[in-house]
Amino acid sequence: MTTTNDTYATIVEIVKREGDVDGAPSADADIYRDLGVESTKAIAILVSLEEQFGLTLEDAEFVKARTITGLVALVERLATT
Repeated sequence: MTTTNDTYATIVEIVKREGDVDGAPSADADIYRDLGVESTKAIAILVSLEEQFGLTLEDAEFVKARTITGLVALVERLATT
């Protein structure tokens, strides 16, 4: 069973790798505004999240999540449905 901490750590690694983000992003940093993730890199993050967690993320929900915390909540909500 995956815990919230595991999900958080995995999402941080995906955002850093696919979004080309240096350092440790804060949980509430806006991935677009604060971390500088551009649309093509956001798509790579979306695809990696879907592959890693075996989920289908709706584009609109992904864009609304905007933060690491938001992405964790989205992934965990979809994983339990």
